[in-house]
Amino acid sequence: MKVNFTLSEELALTPDFYSSIVRHGSELITVLNWEGNYKYVSDSVGPGLGYDPKDLLGTHVLELIHPDDVPTLAEELLKHTSGLTKQIALAPFRFKAKNGDWHWLSCVSTNMLDDPHVRGIVTNSRDITSKMEAMQQKKESRAYYEALFFNNPDLVFTLSKSGRVEACNDAVATLTGYAREDFPESSFADFVLPECHAAAFEAFSKAKAGQSCTMETRIRHRDGTTRYLSATLLPVMLEGRVLAVQCIAKDITTEKEANLLVQAQAQKLHNILEGMIEGFFALDTAWRYSFGNTVLANFLGRPLDELMHRNIWEEYPFLVHTRFYQNCLEVAETGKSVRFDEKISDVAAMLRFTLSPFADGILVSFVDITEQVAVQEELRKLSLVASKTTNAVIITNSEHKIEWVNEAFSNVTGYTLDEVAGKHPSEILTAADTDRREIEWVREQLALGVPMRKELHSYKKNGEMIWTDVTISPIANEQGQIEKHVYIHTDITERKLDQEQLLKTTEHLYHQNQDLQQFNYIVSHNLRAPVANLVGLSTLLQKLDSNSSRFMQGLQNLETSARRLDDVISDLNKILAVRSSNLQAAYEMVGLRDVAAEVVQSLQHLLTPINGRIVLNLKQEDLLWANRAYVYSILHNLISNAIKYKSAQRELLIELNSVREKDSLQLLVKDNGSGMDLETVKPHLFQLYKRFHAGPDGKGIGLYLVKMQMSAIGGEIKVDSKPELGTTFTLHFKHAAYGQ
Repeated sequence: MKVNFTLSEELALTPDFYSSIVRHGSELITVLNWEGNYKYVSDSVGPGLGYDPKDLLGTHVLELIHPDDVPTLAEELLKHTSGLTKQIALAPFRFKAKNGDWHWLSCVSTNMLDDPHVRGIVTNSRDITSKMEAMQQKKESRAYYEALFFNNPDLVFTLSKSGRVEACNDAVATLTGYAREDFPESSFADFVLPECHAAAFEAFSKAKAGQSCTMETRIRHRDGTTRYLSATLLPVMLEGRVLAVQCIAKDITTEKEANLLVQAQAQKLHNILEGMIEGFFALDTAWRYSFGNTVLANFLGRPLDELMHRNIWEEYPFLVHTRFYQNCLEVAETGKSVRFDEKISDVAAMLRFTLSPFADGILVSFVDITEQVAVQEELRKLSLVASKTTNAVIITNSEHKIEWVNEAFSNVTGYTLDEVAGKHPSEILTAADTDRREIEWVREQLALGVPMRKELHSYKKNGEMIWTDVTISPIANEQGQIEKHVYIHTDITERKLDQEQLLKTTEHLYHQNQDLQQFNYIVSHNLRAPVANLVGLSTLLQKLDSNSSRFMQGLQNLETSARRLDDVISDLNKILAVRSSNLQAAYEMVGLRDVAAEVVQSLQHLLTPINGRIVLNLKQEDLLWANRAYVYSILHNLISNAIKYKSAQRELLIELNSVREKDSLQLLVKDNGSGMDLETVKPHLFQLYKRFHAGPDGKGIGLYLVKMQMSAIGGEIKVDSKPELGTTFTLHFKHAAYGQ
C-alpha cells in the first residue's frame, strides 16, 4: 500500500522552521551589511567561539580576523561587494574567539545585497581548526624528517624489507665513495665485508621484526679501503606493520683504529709488566686496585680478578698501621716518589717498596727481601765461602780498603785481585761523571756501621757502565768494633733497561692519549667556522638569482670556505698521521701573519654584524718552527673568544702585535672587550670546562686547548685582564726563525 504525503503534511515550511534551522545549525551563519558590519549572527557562534550573537552585531568583520589574514580577506570581500562574483569560497582564515584564541574557519560567502529580503552578504562558516592544526603538524613532521634525513652528517638510508636501498642522503659519497644516485641500485649487503654478513643480517632481521638495534660493522669503500661503522637500524612502522627499515650509520674508523692502537700498546705494556721479577700493582685515586701482575697474585695467593676494583685498605686493614700506608698518603699528596723497606708482620715478609705517582693514582713495585735480610744476618759465616758465589763479592778491612774479591767479581768487572788490592772500591768502580752524592751517601753509611743496599752505577775495567744492586754489610768483632765490610754486587743492568723501557712505553702511551684528545678538540673547534660559512652561504645562494652578481660573489665565497675547510681537514690529518710517532715530526715552518689572516677570514662572518675590527701588526718574516694546526687553533680560540665576549659599551677592536727577541717571538693578542677579574678567575683560567662569563654559550675548553697546545709546541702563555678594560694574552714562542 503506497502512502502519499503532501508537502504541507511532511513539513510546515514556515518562517519559524527556517529560522530554527539557521539559528541552531552546526554552521555559523552571519549576514554582513554593505560596510562589512554584522547585522545578523546565528546562535551557533556560541558553542564554538563563545560569543552571544548580540556581542557581534554592529562589529566590523575584519576586526575579528587575524592580522596576517586581513589583506587577503579584504581583497576577496571587495571583489564580492563590487558585484564581480555572486558566491565565493574564501581561503581558510583565522577568527578570534571570545577567549582570545584563534580558530580556523572555512567560509562560503554569498552576495545577497540586491535581495530585498536580505540586503546583505551571507556567510556560511565551519570551524576547521583541528584539520588545519593536523595539516600544520604534518608539514612540520615532514620538515623535521627531511632535515634529519637529508641534512644529517651521518649516512641515512632506507631499506626495503628485501634489503634493497630505496633512498639515502648525500653522506653516502663520503662514507662509501659512491654517488647518491648509484647507491639505491644496490643491497646493503654489497658493501658489508663478508666476515660481517652474519651480524649485519641478524640486526636487519631484528629491525624487520620491529625491534630497534645498534651494531658495529665494516664496509668496503669504493677506493678499496675498509671503514668501521656504528649503525642503528630502526623499523618504520605503520598500523603495527613494518614497512621498511631506516638505518643511520656513523663513520667510527678514526676512533676504532685509535682504540686498536691503544689496545695493542696496552698489551705490550702488560707483557712488559708481566715479565718483571718485582711485584707490581696500581692503585687509583680511590685506593682501588686497577692493575696487578702475576708476581703480586702469587705473593698474595689470590687471583687478580678477585682483587681488581677493590679498596686495598678494606681488603688488608692491617696495612693502615704500617709505614707503607703513610708513604702512600705522602706520595698522593706531594707527587714525589718514595723508596723504603718495611717488615710486614701479617704477611711475614720484609718488603722493599717503590711508590711512584701517576695521573690516575699510585704505582707500587715491591720486592720480597726477607731472605736477603736473613743472609745479611749470617753474612760473616757465609763470607768464608763467598768465593763460590756467582755474585761479585768484595771484602774490605777496617780502613775500607780491598782485601779480597771473588772470581765472579773479576768476571764481571775485568779486574783481578792483584789490581784492586789495597784500593777503595770507589776508586775502581766509579768514574768522573758518577753522582758524588751517591758516593757520599755510601761513606756516611759506612761511618755509621749499618747495613745498606743501593742501586748504583758501576764501571768495568774497559769503561763500560753497568747497573749493580750493591749490598754492604758490616762485620764486627766480639767487642762490637767494625773490622770488615762485605760488598755483594749484583749485575741488574738488564732489569734496569727493562724498567727504563717500561717508563718510556708508559710515557709514550700518555702522550698518545694527549694527542688523541687534542685531535678531537681541534676537530670540534676548528671545523666549526668553515662549516658555518658553508651552511650559511649555501642557504643564501638558494635565495639568490643565479644570474646576479651577488650569486657569483656568494659562489666564490662558498668555494673559498670549502678550500679553507679542506685546509683545516688537511691539518687535522697531519696530526692524525703523527699521533703514532711524535709531535715533532709534524713541525713545519709556519708564517704567523698568514695563519692569523686565515683565522680572521674564517671569523669575518662574526665580525661584520658587530662592526668589529682586527688589526694585524705582524711581519711577513715572523716565522715559527711549530705545528701549523696548533698555531691556527691557538689564534682561532683567542680571537673567537674576544669576539664572543666583546663589551656592550663600545665597538670591538682586536690587535695582534709581534715582539721579536733573540731566538724567540712574543705575540700579543689584545682586545677592548668585557675583560675578567683575574684575582677571581686566575686559579681556574686554563682549566678544562671553566667558564668566566655568563653571557654567550661556551663549553669552557678554548683556553684549556690554548694552554695545552702552547705547551705542546714548547711555548708559554700569560694573561692580563681587567673588567671592561679588555684582555691581553702574551704568547711566547721559543722557536722563532724570523725569515732566516
